Formats: sequence, C-alpha cells, structure tokens
Amino acid sequence: ELSGSLGDLGTFIPLTVALARERKIALAPALFWAGVSNIITGYAWDVPMCVQPMKSISAVALTDTNGSGNVGLDAQSVTTAGILTGGAVLILGVTNLIEIVNWIVPLTVVCGLQIGVGIRLASKGMTDIQTLPWGGGYDCIGLAVVCALLSMFWLRDSGNQKVKTKLEEANNVSERHTTSDAPPTGANSAASSDDHTFEENDNVEMGKVLSNSHQLETATSINPRSSVATTAHTNETFDFTATSAPSSPRQQNSLSHCLQQLGTRACCCLNPFPKTPHPVGIYLFLIGCIFAAVTLATAGPDSGYDLPLYFFGAPVAINAMKDVTSMSWWNGFLQGALPQLPLTTLNSVISVCCLAHTLYPDKRDPALEEKHRTDAVITRREVSISVGLMNLILVPLGSMPNCHGAGGLAGQHRFGARTGTSVVILGLGKVLLAIFLGGSALTLLDAFPIAVLSIMIAIAGLELVSTGVKVLFECVQKEKEKTLKQQGNESANGKAILQKNATVAMVTAAVIIALKKTHYGALSGWVVHMIYGDGFRNFVAWIKKKKAARR
Repeated sequence: ELSGSLGDLGTFIPLTVALARERKIALAPALFWAGVSNIITGYAWDVPMCVQPMKSISAVALTDTNGSGNVGLDAQSVTTAGILTGGAVLILGVTNLIEIVNWIVPLTVVCGLQIGVGIRLASKGMTDIQTLPWGGGYDCIGLAVVCALLSMFWLRDSGNQKVKTKLEEANNVSERHTTSDAPPTGANSAASSDDHTFEENDNVEMGKVLSNSHQLETATSINPRSSVATTAHTNETFDFTATSAPSSPRQQNSLSHCLQQLGTRACCCLNPFPKTPHPVGIYLFLIGCIFAAVTLATAGPDSGYDLPLYFFGAPVAINAMKDVTSMSWWNGFLQGALPQLPLTTLNSVISVCCLAHTLYPDKRDPALEEKHRTDAVITRREVSISVGLMNLILVPLGSMPNCHGAGGLAGQHRFGARTGTSVVILGLGKVLLAIFLGGSALTLLDAFPIAVLSIMIAIAGLELVSTGVKVLFECVQKEKEKTLKQQGNESANGKAILQKNATVAMVTAAVIIALKKTHYGALSGWVVHMIYGDGFRNFVAWIKKKKAARR
C-alpha cells in the first residue's frame, strides 16, 4: 500500500510544482487540501482513488497568454475555473445528466483536446529550456539534456517483456480453466468477455511493476476464480524461489549479502532491466531537490532567497476569492472550465468508475452488478458529487482544482495499492508536508532548477498526448467492430474510419496549438464531428428513433 501511494506522483509533482512556481496556486494550501481529499475518499470508498490536478486547467494556466503578453489564466482565473467546473460536475451528478454530456461530446474531440493541450504543455517545457545557457552553471541546457536522456532510459520498456510473456501465458491458461470449469451466469455472462480482457491486460501491466514475490498475489487478487489454475502453474510461470530466496540462512544474514542488497536498492535507478517501472517523476524531483539544496546552502546574503529556511508559518487555508473579478470568472469559464468539463466527465468520472469496476471485482455491489452496470464498485453519481464538492468547497480555501482520474488509479494499482489505505497514507504525507515545510516551500521552488522542471513538464505533456492517441485508436477499433457486427461478414474499411476520427481529433488539436485557445479547439472539433464525422448522421438516426417510439 505504501508503494502504491506513490503511483500517481509522476503527474502530481510536476504540475503542482510548476503551478506553484508560476504563482498560480499557493503551495501549502494546495498540498493540505489535496491531502485532506485523499484521506476522505480513501476512507469512504476503500479504493486507491487518486486526487490529482485538473490537467487541462493546469496546462492552460502554464501556457495560455493573451495579446498583451500577460498570462491568460492567472491565479484568480484558476480559482474560478475550478469552482465552475466543480459546480457543473456536481449538477451533472445530482441530476444524473452526466450520461447526456457523454453522448453530446464525442470522444474524438476529447482525444483532440488531450493531444493539443499535451503538445502545448510539452512545448512550454522545451521553450523554457531554450532560454537557458549551454553552460556557466548547473541550471543549463546541458542539465536538461542529461535529464532528458535519463528519462528516456527510465521510461523504456526493456526487461519487462519476459515477465509480460509469462503473465500472458498464465492468464490464458487460467482463463481457459475458468471458462471450462465455471461458466459465467447471470450478470457475469454479459460482461465476462470484457472483464477477462481487462483483467488480462491489467495482469500483464502488473508484471511491469510488481516484484516476483507479489506477482502470484496480484494474479489471484485480480481474478480470484483463477487462483487454483494459476497456483497449479506456479513452477512453470512464477519461479519465485529460484530468483528471490537466498541459498542459505547464513548467506541471508551475512554482511556481504546485506551490503549487496543495500547497493542493489540504492542503484535501482541504474538498473536496465527493472522488475518495476522507474518512478521517473520522483527521480527528477529528487535531482531538482539536490541542486536546490546546493544552491540554498551556498547562497550569499545578496542572493535574493528568503533565508534561512523555517518550519511552519504558512497558512494552510487562505481566501482565494479575495481578488477575483468579473473578468476572472469569464476567463475561468472560457479557457478553464469549458475545455476541462468534457475531460472531467469522461476521464475523472465515467472512465475511472469503469476501471475500478474492472480492477476490484470483489468490491462490486451485487445489486448494481445484476443490472449489468459498469460502475458497481463506485457509481458515476458518487464520483461526480465528490469532484463537485471537492472543488466547490476547497478551491475557495486555496486548493488547486482537483479531480479523480483513471490514469492515477491505474498507476497506484500498478504499484501495489489495493485498498484506500494507500491514498490515506499519501494524504497524511501531503498534510504533514504542508504544515511543517509550507513556510519555506516557495523558497525551495525558486531554487528548483528550470532545466529539471522543464523536462518534468515536457514529460507530463507527452504523457497527455500519448493518452489521447491511445484513446483515439480505441475509438477506431470499437467503431470498426460495431461496423462489422452491423454488416455481418462484410469487411469494414478501417482506413476510412481512422481518417474520419483522426480528422476530428487533429482539427481540434491544431486549432488549440495555432490559436492557443482550448475552447476554440473544442468548438471546432465538435463542428467537424457534426459535418465531416458521424455527428449529423447519428443525430438524424436519434430523431427517427424518437419519432418511431412515439408512433
């Protein structure tokens, strides 16, 4: 659970640090209220539900500028954007209108939003690096290049293919045993194929991040019905004793063995074949902290830093509405809430509920499962109300706009989290950090090297782009399968389907990148979907269906 609590820090750290350094949020209240939200949701749901910054609002706040060169989303506009988004999501959850929003906003437009905003966020990091000198100090282009090369080394997928193959074989064998021994009935029969597909994919991903001693536990916890079959093949697929157990108690207790284990743990960041994926965000943050500590330790009286560092002193609750104007509400709505709302409803509500339903079958509500619901663990209404209250109540007190997310839940689950204990631990850490070090947080961030922070921002942006591309291809695949079902044995034109969906997404992304206005991109993508895509055709079919129903 402690390891799983760190699964989402790769997204939380760079966005929070960047927003605080740009003075878009107050760091101590942002950390404190994010921790409180972690504690409440972890205790209430007993699921490792992440609390992370709203990515679209964060990206726009870090990149958007108006014509005069001033930042388009200032601190007040970030506050209003969070309040407006939270209020809208709360209304959608209470009235149960979130499904209508999901139907109106096509997923291809959401993909374009993610791609466009992600490219702009990555461009922001690269532009900041361009302003640095090549040498003359540690905060230079050379440090950025080194961090970029190390990040590529850490992010690569080497060393995991063997584990992935073994887990795939074990899953296939166990699923065949499960299908033959216990055929699904009732509610399980309707979702058996989808559940098995997601379970297999999740088990494969587990091989990337869990040690050998946890692989069998992961396989059985995700698919309890296949525990017997998996155990039967333990010697074939998960040879724990040959790799993890020491040869004798004397070797285990020897000093050399202890030193060897300590050195292995200390040099884990240099392991080219890791059993677990490298936490790149944590590595880069530690590198930046080391350089910041050296800078502050060698800083003179005329350095401009607020020294010496001191504990406590920073308020954990502030009045974030003090300087809010009508223009702040307008900018927050157009540039913040409008592009964020479809991302929140789809990724932070619908997608995360479906993922929790897949990852934790033992926590499903039997009454909801009988209705073939895909949110039997946590309902979409509950998550919508949580996001709404979290922003309506806490953002005026200094919290940054937060939401839940499928990527964060997957990351924490991938690192070992299975219950709400993990996010409660993470929340306590954030609260203690805000209370004890909140007074010197801005000084530490001012000394944080721009080269490292820019690489973190670029990685966060590219991760958002890759998510959009992945979802886009999933849309194409689902539409192709739907076309094949409707046309029988006739083949579907996959290239035409890809071109149609990609055009909607790329127009959305291109307008965002060119005009630097996310709401313009969302509107343009929706128009292209209605005219060029299937929007108008689907609307006409819906009208005919309603008329036929009335008759």
